[in-house]
Amino acid sequence: MKIVSLRAENIKRLTAVEITPQGNVVEITGKNGQGKTSILDAIWWALGGKKPVQSKPVRDGAEKGVIELDIGDYVVTKTFKVKEGGDYTEILTVKNRDGFKASSPQDVLNGFLGELTFDPLSFSRMKAADQVTALRSMVPGFDFAAADQANKEDFAARTEVNRKAKDLVPVIDDIRVPDDTPDERISVESLMAELSGALDHNSKIDQQLANQRRLQDGIASFKATRLRNAERIANLERQIEDLRNEDLQTTEAQAEAERLLGTLVIDDPIDIVPIRQRISESETTNRNVDQKDRLASLVKQRKGLLDESEALTRAMEARKEAAAKAVREAKLPVAGLELAEDAVLLNGQPFDQASDAEQLRVSVAVAGAMNPKLRVVRVRDGSLLDEDSMAALARYAEENDLQIWVETVQSGRDSAIVIEDGMVAQVREAAE
Repeated sequence: MKIVSLRAENIKRLTAVEITPQGNVVEITGKNGQGKTSILDAIWWALGGKKPVQSKPVRDGAEKGVIELDIGDYVVTKTFKVKEGGDYTEILTVKNRDGFKASSPQDVLNGFLGELTFDPLSFSRMKAADQVTALRSMVPGFDFAAADQANKEDFAARTEVNRKAKDLVPVIDDIRVPDDTPDERISVESLMAELSGALDHNSKIDQQLANQRRLQDGIASFKATRLRNAERIANLERQIEDLRNEDLQTTEAQAEAERLLGTLVIDDPIDIVPIRQRISESETTNRNVDQKDRLASLVKQRKGLLDESEALTRAMEARKEAAAKAVREAKLPVAGLELAEDAVLLNGQPFDQASDAEQLRVSVAVAGAMNPKLRVVRVRDGSLLDEDSMAALARYAEENDLQIWVETVQSGRDSAIVIEDGMVAQVREAAE
C-alpha cells in the first residue's frame, strides 16, 4: 500500500492542502516555516496513534483540524478539536473501500504499519549502538535483550570471579613450604605413646638396678656377718650353737640371693633424648604440612574460580555466536549488511565508513523493510542530499516499489510540490 492522496486542513502551519502524489518520490519543498514539515507530520499523525502527535496539532486561530489519508485499501481520517484551556480531543476513523468502519481503527493500522517514524537519514546519523538496536528488530526468533542481559550478568559474575582469583595470588605466593615437607602430618599421639613406653621400660630397669644393688648390699652384709660370727665363735664357744643356726640361715639366704642374682637379666636402657627431639621437630613439620595443605586448597580454589570464569566467557561467546547466527540467517534488506555486537557492518567494514551513497541506499532499504505493507518512507532534511544522492534515492524507490516523501528547502525539479503559507503554491495563487 501507498498513499494515494492526502488532505489536511488547519494542521500545524497548514491552512488547506490536497496532494495526489505522482511517482515514487514525492518532494515537498519551500522555504522554512511554510508548512513542509507539517505535511510529513500529518501523515504520521494520521497513522501512528497518539504518541507522535505534538502538544498543539491545530493551527493557531482554528477550532478544528482534519487529516484525511487515502492509502488504497483504507481511508484514514483523524480529527482534532480544540477544547477550552488549549487541550484537544482526537477522533480516528478507518474505512475500507466498501465503507465499512473499523471498530478498533488503530488496531487495524497497527496491523500493517512498521516503524512509521523511521527516517533513513536519521538512521545514517545514529550512533553505531542505536543502529544495531534498530536492525535487531528485523531479526526474528532471537531475543537480543535477553542475551544482552545474560551477557551483562555473566560479565559482572566473571569480573567478581576474576577478582577473587586475583586476590588469591598474593596469598598463595606468601605461603612458604620447605621442600622436604611430607604430605602427611606426624602423629604426636604416637610419639607420646612411644615416649611413655620407653619411660615405663626404663623405670623397670631402674627398679631392677635398685634390686641388684639391694641384693649386692645384702650379700656384702651377709659376708661381713659371717666374718664377725667366725670371730665370735672362737671367743664365744658357748654361743656356738646359736651362731651355727644363724650361719646356716645366713648361708641359705646368701645362696638364694646368689641364685636370684644369677637369674637377673637387665635390658639395655632406651635413649629418650631422640624421642623428645622428634616430638619437638614434629610441631614444625606439622605446621609445614598444614601450610602445604592450605596452599593446595588455595591453588585448587583459584583453579576453580578460573574454570568458572572460563565457563562464563564461553557462555557469553556462545550467546554472541547465537546472535550472529540469527543475523546471518535473517534476510536483511541489503546484501553484505551485518550486525556486530555494537556496530553495523557493510561488506565487513563499519557502516559509518561507507560512502554517502551507500549509507543512503542501506538506510532507505532498512526503512522499506521496516514498513513491509505500507511502502511509505519519509526523508527529513532532504536538502542535505546532492543531485547524485537524490537520483540514487529515486532509482532505489522505483526498484523496490517504495513511495518516498522528501522534504527540501529549495528545488529546481518540476515534480516538486511547493508549499507557501500553509498551502500548495499553485492552489494559493489560484485562490488569490
